[in-house]
Amino acid sequence: METFESWLLHRVAHAVEAGDVSADLLSELCTETERAGDLPQEEGHALAIQDLAKRLDVPVERVENMLAIFEAQPTVTRQLLLRQVVEVWLAGQRKAYQAREPGGGGGQPPGRPSPRR
Repeated sequence: METFESWLLHRVAHAVEAGDVSADLLSELCTETERAGDLPQEEGHALAIQDLAKRLDVPVERVENMLAIFEAQPTVTRQLLLRQVVEVWLAGQRKAYQAREPGGGGGQPPGRPSPRR
């Protein structure tokens, strides 16, 4: 079974190849994934919870409770939920990229000419 991190990087790479998001997003994600791997697991977990609490504007304890509920789910359910979260996040990234880039999200990878019709 493919790890979530590998799946995530592949999923974002496909979006970059399709011209849906900036290549910078994949680069940033690779950097963050590598940085997270360098931290002790407990420290990385604590930082992730603090980041989520800040982003969601909720207390750390609430994020911890939500994650405990999430972790209590069967593996298949957790995988499906994680992938759904990524798809929602990626949709937001696409929207932001299209708003920033003229012609962004046109379906053509950067540097490739459009096919003639």
